[in-house]
Amino acid sequence: MTDHSGKPIMDGNKPAGLFAIGAGHVNPERAMNPGLIYDIREEEYITHLCTLGYTRSQIFTITYRNVSCHDTMQKNMGFSLNYPSISVTLRPMMMSKMIKRRLTNVGIANSTYSVEVVAPQGVKVRVKPRRLIFKHTNQILSYRIWFISRKRTGAEKVNFSQGHVTWVNSGNRFCRVRSPISVTWASKK
Repeated sequence: MTDHSGKPIMDGNKPAGLFAIGAGHVNPERAMNPGLIYDIREEEYITHLCTLGYTRSQIFTITYRNVSCHDTMQKNMGFSLNYPSISVTLRPMMMSKMIKRRLTNVGIANSTYSVEVVAPQGVKVRVKPRRLIFKHTNQILSYRIWFISRKRTGAEKVNFSQGHVTWVNSGNRFCRVRSPISVTWASKK
């Protein structure tokens, strides 16, 4: 990531990592026409609250809905909030993971976006499809992203790596939708 002058964002005397940068500053001109958005549905927020361990009464306080997290989690196995940032934990017995995301075209019709990947160190990243072709405004398309560890397990206690995927509009290279990736390797306990 770079600052307004094109230089790397710094954290003290070293380049800032994913967790030090945060969301950054909004560019109002670009925000008016983002091209694509990661839209999140109301029921997905409720499922997310369940994955975070909220109780029925806590969820009711927020949503005024009586929710059974047990039933919700049964219906949504492998749930991942449709959020631009992607965080993955790889464990010794699970050295790969697939995440699904949806993008909504809020830009012009007949737009094609191609993916650019900067894989986190120690991880192979595969994205399918590699191109998203939106025929209509407000059309929703999905993609899947696989993370495959290239590291041997057990060598380090915990290790982190970061990268990103960026969807780039082929007709307007300034229209870019970037999703940061954080990968954590959990150690055997």
